[in-house]
Amino acid sequence: MTVELRAPAGGTPVTYRIAGVTEAAADLCAVAVGTALAALPDPGPSFDGALLVTTRSLRTPSLSAVQKAQNIAALVVALGPGVVTLIVTCVLGVMKGEPGMLLLAIPMGIVTVLFNIASAAATYGSFRMWLFPRHAITVMAVRTSPYSGGSEKYEYTDSDGRTHSFYRGDFASQIEISYHPDSPGDPSVVRHPLTRVAATIGTLLLWAATAGLIFVWMMAATT
Repeated sequence: MTVELRAPAGGTPVTYRIAGVTEAAADLCAVAVGTALAALPDPGPSFDGALLVTTRSLRTPSLSAVQKAQNIAALVVALGPGVVTLIVTCVLGVMKGEPGMLLLAIPMGIVTVLFNIASAAATYGSFRMWLFPRHAITVMAVRTSPYSGGSEKYEYTDSDGRTHSFYRGDFASQIEISYHPDSPGDPSVVRHPLTRVAATIGTLLLWAATAGLIFVWMMAATT
């Protein structure tokens, strides 16, 4: 689809081409442009249609070096201790020539890795609970589905005017959510401070359990 806008007197005509979108998206754009033009007064010979043009990139921005480093650090925290424990105990079992220890090391190592992942996930959720309401954008999400007692659909509009939806088991007609400007489609529900404290305590208990598993299993493997 192409959109041709009238150039001002003495100017050079410009043609804007929209590519890489579906037919439905192109039709929607054409309707939006036609509606905007129809709402304007009859243009004179000096009317500049370029004022109606807004350029946006449809490509997903590439991750910055800082974001890549953060993702790597999160992966190390989520898997590192548990995976290292699994590898070390298996190696010790082989070196000691104890097949029974090796058979026990594998399921125990898997359990430790799962606890490690759960602890990292809980930490990520706790950070979002505390940081997003203070440093992110906070808006109200409105329930758009009839109450069913299950997973309800909520919608909200970001700062660019785009509408996002998500599902949550809640009965409220509106809930307060926060989102990061770089990822407006990934909201975090604003929790009561007591709920945040409880989630933080639960996270610490998960890490304590993970550390306990690692300590006990490493002690058993080295004695």
